[in-house]
Amino acid sequence: MRTCPACQRSFVDTQDACPLDEVRLLAPVDRPPIEGLGRVVGSYRLVSLLGEGGMGNIYIGAHTRLNRYAAIKLLRPELQHRREAIARFFEEARTVNRLEHPNIVESIDLVEDVVDGAYCVLELLHGPSLKTRLANGRIPLASAIRIGAQIADALHAVHALDVVHRDLKPENLILINRDGHDDFVKLIDFGVAQISQEESGGLPFGTAAYMAPEQAAGERVDGRADVYSLGVLLFEMVTGFHPFPSTTDNEYVLRHADDTPPRPSKVTIDARIPKALDTIILRSLAKRPQERFPTAAALAVALREVELEPRARRTGLAVSLGLLVGAGVGAALIVPDLVTRESAAPASATSIESLEPAPPALPAPPSPPAPTMTPAQPAPVVPATVTLRFTSSPPGARVIRQGETVPLGVTPFETTLSRVDRHTLVKFVLAGHEPMEVDASLAVSDTISVQLDKLPAPPKRPAVVHRSRPTPQVKRDKPTTKPVQREGVMDPFASKN
Repeated sequence: MRTCPACQRSFVDTQDACPLDEVRLLAPVDRPPIEGLGRVVGSYRLVSLLGEGGMGNIYIGAHTRLNRYAAIKLLRPELQHRREAIARFFEEARTVNRLEHPNIVESIDLVEDVVDGAYCVLELLHGPSLKTRLANGRIPLASAIRIGAQIADALHAVHALDVVHRDLKPENLILINRDGHDDFVKLIDFGVAQISQEESGGLPFGTAAYMAPEQAAGERVDGRADVYSLGVLLFEMVTGFHPFPSTTDNEYVLRHADDTPPRPSKVTIDARIPKALDTIILRSLAKRPQERFPTAAALAVALREVELEPRARRTGLAVSLGLLVGAGVGAALIVPDLVTRESAAPASATSIESLEPAPPALPAPPSPPAPTMTPAQPAPVVPATVTLRFTSSPPGARVIRQGETVPLGVTPFETTLSRVDRHTLVKFVLAGHEPMEVDASLAVSDTISVQLDKLPAPPKRPAVVHRSRPTPQVKRDKPTTKPVQREGVMDPFASKN
């Protein structure tokens, strides 16, 4: 077995480089073999184990004829002959294929083979899991909020199809590089997702450390159970600790059901955690589903409204108010002092002139009208997602985002993406036409239309006419030989005349 020095994954001896980290593998060492590695499944050779999912193991697959890699999710061998397990495995693949969301892994193919069994081909994600990122400690607040909002966006798309993920945990969240950030989220593994038509069998599905109380009780759940799991993830990202640290699954279940979670700002030395973020996390961790955010979309909006630093406008207003208050206090100190000193002057100091009547006081100039204060307008609510519509002339072009291999769709179509104040490059590809790249904004919803030019027709080669030569007619001479004269044969039985 060979090892990647960056991600520490084990590979088969024939593999030279890690397709995830793009570094050369270390020399082979004597290690126990990993089940399934080296096996050929369809067109892919399993070269490394990525992880274990709810229904099967996930491998890195190297295409046997093309220089291409994919993630291969193979149904567990003990489940290959159980029709209900195969049906659930296929339902998972179909669920992923229906979602088509940028924060959810892309499904490429689904196969049921007599020899290889059932497996699905997924896009190979180049990045660490959230579990790996959390192993290095808590995540910076800006990144934690960005990750949490993207997870909520993905859950909103899942719940819109009447599906509940039920296994939201750090291992099922992959962070990849995109748009200058290394925390773009991809949600994977729908092996224990709950479909709307199925009934709960009374057994809990999921991971105890991230399971909502009603889910642990075996009850039928809705999207608010995923909101609870996201609350646990947010707590871990912000503080570096689990809200209910435990050593066994039973202890996790009991603490989720009974213990009150602490405020995140009270269990970390980071004093910059905003009160609004504290409130969001604690609301997500409410024991009763009706006390949590009603939808994942509402949670995404709340996260994006959290302000990590006070606005400059508010800071300037506070300074101005401070100066006014200070000036008022100073005046209040000066005026009484003058009145006191005047009233305390001795009567003997009064001159004859001071006994004369004082001239009438001039009327005070009218004071300017007080400025009217315009009430502050509420800040507009910024949507968490944008809708982009892609069209092309002629239609039927594949639209591929920069850095991806799976198309966003085929024109004309609409897609919903996470809103960010950046641009992304998309390419329109249509057979027989020049590819076209377009700079698309992800800040506002928009329609992107292109006119694709045909590729020039290749020059026609002159047709080569193959003329067959006429077959020469060979004149055959008439036979010149005379018939052979045969001698008479004596027939001893012939009658004599």
